[in-house]
Amino acid sequence: MSSMLNLMKAGMGVLLRPQKAFNKPVHLQIEPTTVCNLKCAFCVREKNVFRPKSIDIVRFQEVFEQVTPSRVTFAGDGEPTLAPDIWKMVSYASERGAKTIITSNWTIGPRIAQKALDAGLSALRVSIDAATASTYVAMRKADYHNTIIEGIRELQRLKKERGAARPDIGFEYVMGRDNIHEMEAVLDLAVDLGLCRVNFRPLNLVGIEEREDELLEGMTREQYSAALDSANAHAKRHGMATNLDEVIGLLPFYGERYTEGFNPEQRTPDCIYPWVQVYVSVDGMVTPCCALQMDERASLGNMFEDGGFDAVWNGKAYRKMRRDIVKRAGEYKSCITCEGRGLGKVASLALKTPGFLKKPDSKQGS
Repeated sequence: MSSMLNLMKAGMGVLLRPQKAFNKPVHLQIEPTTVCNLKCAFCVREKNVFRPKSIDIVRFQEVFEQVTPSRVTFAGDGEPTLAPDIWKMVSYASERGAKTIITSNWTIGPRIAQKALDAGLSALRVSIDAATASTYVAMRKADYHNTIIEGIRELQRLKKERGAARPDIGFEYVMGRDNIHEMEAVLDLAVDLGLCRVNFRPLNLVGIEEREDELLEGMTREQYSAALDSANAHAKRHGMATNLDEVIGLLPFYGERYTEGFNPEQRTPDCIYPWVQVYVSVDGMVTPCCALQMDERASLGNMFEDGGFDAVWNGKAYRKMRRDIVKRAGEYKSCITCEGRGLGKVASLALKTPGFLKKPDSKQGS
C-alpha cells in the first residue's frame, strides 16, 4: 500500500472509527533496546528490565515492512543510541521515505553527532531535565549535562557545515521537585542552542507510586501551577514552541491517576492512536502508545509470536480497545492525563510543528 493511499485510509479510519482498521499505522514507535547507561529515580525501567536486550537490523526490517509507516520514533525503556544497529535502522527507514525521530539522553552525543546526520535522522528529542549540571545530577544521578550540551553544539555545527536543516532538535523536560525552578532557564538554554521546541512532561508516577515522597515531597500544587504559568509566559516571549498550554489545561486531572479507587472511565479522552499509531517493544509486544507498555505493562498482542503484525493490529484485543475508545470507556491510568490525541489536537500539532508534514530540504540552512 502506498504511503499516500495509507494516509487517506487512515484519515477515513479516524473519521469512521471502525473496530477493524482498514489502514496500516502511519506512525511506528519502536523500542530498539532496553539497555541504558543511567538509573534515573523517576524511571520505571528498573522494574521492567531484568535482561537488557536490543533488536538488530534484520528484526527492525521485519517490523518496518509489516507496518510500513510514514514516521518512525525510536524510544522505549532503554537509551536508543546504545542499540548496536540504531544508525542502520534510522538509515533504512529514512531511505524508504519515513520521517525518523529519536528520543535520547544524548550522553554520548559528541561521539555520534555525525552518525545521526549521516543516517538521515529527521528529529532529535534530547531528555535533559535541567538547565545546570548540578540540577541534572539531582534528577539523573549522573554528571552528563555538559557532555549533552557539547553533543548538541557539535550536531548544530555539522548541520551548519553541511547546509542541512535536519535533524531538528528539541528538549524533553520531566518536571519534578528538584528541577521545577529551572524551567525558564532551560527555555533560555534552548534558545541559545537554536532548538525548535521544549516539551515539558509532568513526573509520571504510574508504576513507581511508592517514590512519590522522594520525588515530589515539599512541592505544592500552587507552586507547580505558578511555575508552569511563568514558564509558559517566558516561552511565548521567546517564541519557543512548547506543550505548556496542554499541560496547564490538564492540571486538575494529574493527581487522579494515583488516587485510591481511581476509575479511568470517569475521564477517557478522545484518542485516535488505535487507528493511526503503534508501539512495538523490543520483545514484539504491541500497544497504541509507549505509555501503556512501559508504565502499565499492557499488551494487545505480540507480533513476533501471534501471527505477525496484521493479526495483532486487527485482533480481538485491538478491536476491543477501539470499541472502548469510541464509548469513552477506557481502562488505563495513562490515558487520563494524555495531552489529548483526538483528531483536532493531532491536526493542530501537524500544522504547528516545523517539518511535521514537510520533507526536509537538504539545501536549507540550519
